Amino acid sequence: MNNQEMDLNNLQEEIMQLKKQLVILRMKRKTNQKIEAHIIKKTQHKICQLLTLHYS
Repeated sequence: MNNQEMDLNNLQEEIMQLKKQLVILRMKRKTNQKIEAHIIKKTQHKICQLLTLHYS
């Protein structure tokens, strides 16, 4: 396995972790728990950045 493949695997793992975190944040928001709203937007932005790297 070369470095590029390892990088893709790491990207995929990080994307999955961020998606899980985003689901948790959305559930907290829907159940009226206190969260900082900007964290959801930053998480979405980070996911989009990683997906751009992944597909390029």
